[in-house]
Amino acid sequence: GQTLPTTLLALATPHPDRVAAALRGGDPPVVARIEADTLLFDPRTLLPGQDAALLRAITQAIS
Repeated sequence: GQTLPTTLLALATPHPDRVAAALRGGDPPVVARIEADTLLFDPRTLLPGQDAALLRAITQAIS
């Protein structure tokens, strides 16, 4: 297989499991990877125009 270069959006949080669960249960549901208490989002998984929805979902999950 091949690997594709990417840039990730990283969100450090003291409770990444809780934030990730809130994101998965949101509308739209968002899936993030957790590494070292940091949520990682891959923008390659977004369709054009979905960036605002992602930011709203993250804002709701951390509020």
